[in-house]
Amino acid sequence: MSVLKLIDRCETLCREQERPDLLQRLAATRERWGASDIHLLVVGEFKQGKSMLVNALVGAPVCPVDDDIATSVPLTVRHAEQPEAALLWSAEGGLLDDDLQREVVEISTLAQRLNGPEGGRRGWADDTPGRRLIAAEAGLPRRLLADGLTIVDTPGVGGLGSAHGAATRSVLPTAHAVLLVTDASQELTAPEADFLRQALNHCPHVAVVVTKTDLHPEWRRVVELNAERLRGEGLDLPQIPVSSRLRTLAAGSRDEALNTESGFPELVRHIRGAVLARRDQVARRMVRHDVDRVLEALSGSLESERRVLSSPDQMPAVMAELTEARARAEALKKRSAKWQQTLSDGVADLNSDLEHDLRDRIRTIQAEAEAAIDAGDPGRAWPDFVRWLEDRTAGAVADTFSWAEQNAVWLAVEVAAHFEEADTGRPPEISVADTAGMAERVRPLGHVDPGHLGIGQKALIGMKGSYGGVLMFGILTSLAGMSLINPISLGAGLLLGGKAFRDDAEARLARRRAEAKSMVRRQLDDVVFQTGKILRDRLRAVQRTLRDHFAEVADDLSRSLGQSVAGAQNAARATSQQRDARLSAIARGEEAVGRLRAQVAELGGAEPRAASPAERDRRRPAVGGAPAPGASGRSTAATPDQGERVVGSGAER
Repeated sequence: MSVLKLIDRCETLCREQERPDLLQRLAATRERWGASDIHLLVVGEFKQGKSMLVNALVGAPVCPVDDDIATSVPLTVRHAEQPEAALLWSAEGGLLDDDLQREVVEISTLAQRLNGPEGGRRGWADDTPGRRLIAAEAGLPRRLLADGLTIVDTPGVGGLGSAHGAATRSVLPTAHAVLLVTDASQELTAPEADFLRQALNHCPHVAVVVTKTDLHPEWRRVVELNAERLRGEGLDLPQIPVSSRLRTLAAGSRDEALNTESGFPELVRHIRGAVLARRDQVARRMVRHDVDRVLEALSGSLESERRVLSSPDQMPAVMAELTEARARAEALKKRSAKWQQTLSDGVADLNSDLEHDLRDRIRTIQAEAEAAIDAGDPGRAWPDFVRWLEDRTAGAVADTFSWAEQNAVWLAVEVAAHFEEADTGRPPEISVADTAGMAERVRPLGHVDPGHLGIGQKALIGMKGSYGGVLMFGILTSLAGMSLINPISLGAGLLLGGKAFRDDAEARLARRRAEAKSMVRRQLDDVVFQTGKILRDRLRAVQRTLRDHFAEVADDLSRSLGQSVAGAQNAARATSQQRDARLSAIARGEEAVGRLRAQVAELGGAEPRAASPAERDRRRPAVGGAPAPGASGRSTAATPDQGERVVGSGAER
């Protein structure tokens, strides 16, 4: 049975049993099922063939491809009934979605627009002053995309360890799957291996795609070397060699053999089998869980009514049991409920811990930056230093926000533990880790004097220093009958001029270092100020989301128990004839519920077993990285389980 038909039958049963509250829950389930799209992020170094790969996958030249210039803004390709495209512009200083301006363009001109001056450099403004291009969208009627797949072609970053690479890493939390694209000219680099480890921390579906196999005859050897490196790094990831050029030729000539040789059928099978099928499995499990909750509520109310109708003498005990359960449910709805206190205290603790974590990371970066400045001349290496600082700062911020999201999930599990009599259902979506666009809130670092002097400036400094030496030693030697300008006075002037030049160079270097350190401190303070505010706002949003979710759970539990109490009361007042008719209706209802529950069980695998309180205590590390009593130490490099709190200082990590 299809998912939608199963939801339809469950809604029919709820109408028969007059349960409008359960109908609202099923309506939310239906909406989540229809919105279960999956985002596939295509990332990699500059000029590795990402855009050609996306074009070959969707069978259309939507992404710009050029030997020298390529798009530097992300391009999102999703399903549409008719081909369509748009450019997204941002007003200067605009950071919110409301600030974006959407310009609809012909899809045949999209690649050209992105390959021109508008997309050739990120932030390039068009003829309209005060706006810049930040993204592009395309819609295509493709079967692969019709299954809910959205492909995001990220900009070429010119090094995954660069600041642009950090920007790419910042959007990893929004991805459901990642394809790392590397060409067959060489084996995986260290930054690529590091990126793979970071990607696995955010999403479970990561694969390596080796492109340009048609240009490099030794691509099989490169694939073997990549496999060895992945094993050495402890990364068990699929590796798929492809040729986008062969795929394009095969599509034009409809040559199945050439298409197979391109490697794309294997890539499509991976996307369908490991990504889309997994999405479908997760979505089905979500529907099964929600529908099972509804059927359990129906079953409970029918059982209570049947117990009273079958044995009227048990009515006082049943009523007392239901009344007590309803009182506990009503207590959960109060502001003084323990779950409300746990949520409020948990968010306050997270705010404090994560602010300390962020400051600790930034202090470490500041110490490294000042040591680097003292070790050399910041004026000469300033552009490289700025890129390094942006990368380190973006990485630290992304790590802190990632830990924030994991701890928010842990807090949701802790709050859910207070609802012993209710299935809290699928936890609400918690999104904290996305740091895309955050760097734009921080003011640029600025420039430091490179310290280059012209010949005239050097000569002037030397002459200023040598003048005193020539004059002083000229006067002394004149007492011996020599002229003012003589070899001794000239030699002394040269020595003192050289010393003056060196002293001036050291003084200017000290000023550059002091200026660079001051600029670094100001920018890092700005980073803490801006990101700290965003972090607090997101944690407050998490608090509101969890509060509303669990308040709804408490309300549903109270309403369900109220229905059971009302049914038991009606059963107690029924006549013998009414009792027999109602028992027959209850039997039919329970039989229908049983059939639906059997069909629901076929939708997906078993739900993960909820951890007991003792297990939750063992799994929760104490703040600061020290294990809780009875807990074993845990390496912070490992991916935290759901329900595990992972706050620790940056120095400890």
